Amino acid sequence: MYLRPTFLGFETAKRGLTVAQKGLDIAGQNLTNWDSVGYTRQRTTQVAIATDSYRSRYSTGRVGLAGQGVDITGIDQTRDVFLDKRFREENSDVGYFNQSSKILTDIQASINEYDPKNDTGLRSCIMNINDALQNFSTNAYSETHANIVATEFKNLAQTLQQISGKLKSARSQQVYDLDVSVQEVNKKLQQIAGLNHAIMESMSGQIESNSYFGPNELLDERNQLLDELSQYVDFEYRSNADGTITVDVNGQTVVSGSKYDQLSMMEDEDTNVVSVRWVSTNEAADIQSGSVKAQIDYLNGRGPNLKNPGESAERGFFYYQDKLDAFAQSIVNVVNNIIPEVDEDGNILEDADGNIVYRKLMGGLSSEPDADGKYHVRDDIPITADNLSITDRLSTDSGYLIFQRSDDGTADNVSNYALAMYNAMSDGTQFFDSNGEEFKGTFLDYVKGYVTTLAEDISYHNSRHTATSTILNTLQDNRDEVSGVVVDEEVANVMLYQKTLSAASRLMTAMDEALDVIINRTGRVGL
Repeated sequence: MYLRPTFLGFETAKRGLTVAQKGLDIAGQNLTNWDSVGYTRQRTTQVAIATDSYRSRYSTGRVGLAGQGVDITGIDQTRDVFLDKRFREENSDVGYFNQSSKILTDIQASINEYDPKNDTGLRSCIMNINDALQNFSTNAYSETHANIVATEFKNLAQTLQQISGKLKSARSQQVYDLDVSVQEVNKKLQQIAGLNHAIMESMSGQIESNSYFGPNELLDERNQLLDELSQYVDFEYRSNADGTITVDVNGQTVVSGSKYDQLSMMEDEDTNVVSVRWVSTNEAADIQSGSVKAQIDYLNGRGPNLKNPGESAERGFFYYQDKLDAFAQSIVNVVNNIIPEVDEDGNILEDADGNIVYRKLMGGLSSEPDADGKYHVRDDIPITADNLSITDRLSTDSGYLIFQRSDDGTADNVSNYALAMYNAMSDGTQFFDSNGEEFKGTFLDYVKGYVTTLAEDISYHNSRHTATSTILNTLQDNRDEVSGVVVDEEVANVMLYQKTLSAASRLMTAMDEALDVIINRTGRVGL
């Protein structure tokens, strides 16, 4: 016969009450946080108390100590580490394609070649020039038609300057946005390191032989920060025994315990190439995915023909700026090599090598005023989309477009030169050379070519963004199935723990009645 300790039954009932009450608390916690961002469903981990006669002063037999009830070893989180890893990897891809789509759309808005409402844009300017030249070729003596041609070339130069300005303004905004993104990454790395420290301190008193489940709310906050960080940069992380995590970005340790590294952004004054570096090593951050990677790629994107270190092969801001600059240079190459210059006697001028000297109709406008306080087109200025302008001579005298030889008192080939300019603009006889990319065709074809390329790039990145977002949503649904709160399930748990609480209370009442009999009624006769 085994005799258990007198109050052992009360301890069993008390433990049951405690576990049931805590189960109600956790179920209530889950219910009230079912829509909290980053919250992970919690559960109590219960175990039956093992019989241990070695530590007992009452009995050396295990049977007498059986039935000691239940205990909670910890409050667990229901998370799947593999799903977390897959979600964050896919989130980096979503961040990359989302950001690249936005940047390419900004570029498209900047170089929009046609505005149907205002009939403006490069294509409209080219078509207007072609129409003016065609009319001029049949009225080659007309000052009025010459003036129209000069005006259209001036409109083209101004339009090109405006488009280039918009493109550079859009790039400046993206540089600012990159700096904001870098600061956001630094902020999250700092917060993760801070949570590492708080979690480590929370777990510092834990005895290694016991299973400790960690400060769940702090873990949720850290996991949410990792989710948000993955949108900006790709990374890997590993958990440590002290509850902290170590975060690496392509081999560079950026968070270790309570220590963290930071990013810094800089822009080269000469090449305008932007770079992102780690403060601790001053080495370039080799980021493989995420929105920061997209911003760097397209801010430095020059296409296949790179010029400077740090540039990328993506077709970004530099690529389309080069397209505009090549357009401006090609315009000058065409119009400045059509109409010969003549001397006072009407003879065509030649240089020392016997080459014909042509009239300069367009060129690069100086960025600084000359001695007279005015800006002038000069031959020594590299021609870009920013400085393209008609020459001073053409600006003040549109008749400069009219070729006329007066040595014999007759006009000669006036219409031929006007027609030659029209053919050069519309027949596609000129070559374009943009950083090694050779193009033959009309100016309209050239503009349509890079606009079509841009549209195709936008379409590709939009489709990739849609595809990766679909995968991300699926992964999020899978994570919610594991970690999310199911209201019906938690309500069922509340009912279950309520019944457990009632049962444990009834057990305590029964133990009280039994003890009353043992103490007050045992040995009494005649009752």
